Amino acid sequence: MAYEKTEVAVSKSQDAIRGLIYAHRGTGLMLISRPPQEGFEAFIEIDMPYHIRIMATCRTFNPNRYRYKGGYEKDVEQEERRVWRVLYWHLKALFEAADSGVIDIRNVVMPYVVLRDGLTLSDHIRPKMDALMTMNPALLLGAPTNA
Repeated sequence: MAYEKTEVAVSKSQDAIRGLIYAHRGTGLMLISRPPQEGFEAFIEIDMPYHIRIMATCRTFNPNRYRYKGGYEKDVEQEERRVWRVLYWHLKALFEAADSGVIDIRNVVMPYVVLRDGLTLSDHIRPKMDALMTMNPALLLGAPTNA
């Protein structure tokens, strides 16, 4: 698994994420820890402010399977370090794709845009993916069809 043995502290990955956000016209950042999920919300100015949320899910561990309490806490801490490092590199890759001019930043952040109901665009689309793959694309935006 990626970054399984990372020694980079959670706070260092979070500071690096903060730096990336602010270097890309970010106007705000909120770090989120809602076990087993870790992530962040940010406002990024493109042609208007976009509210994005990127979350990752940590593996969970059963504390009853550990002989010593310290082993459980060590594994949970290592998993949090791993997940925050993945979040940092993921965000860095998104921005590098956009900075290169190959991909429009709006296309990169689209799944993470938070809508008025508090859910991301991805949260709305993911449960309907199978149906969306077979439907008339003109119906996606409510356009009338001649069918």
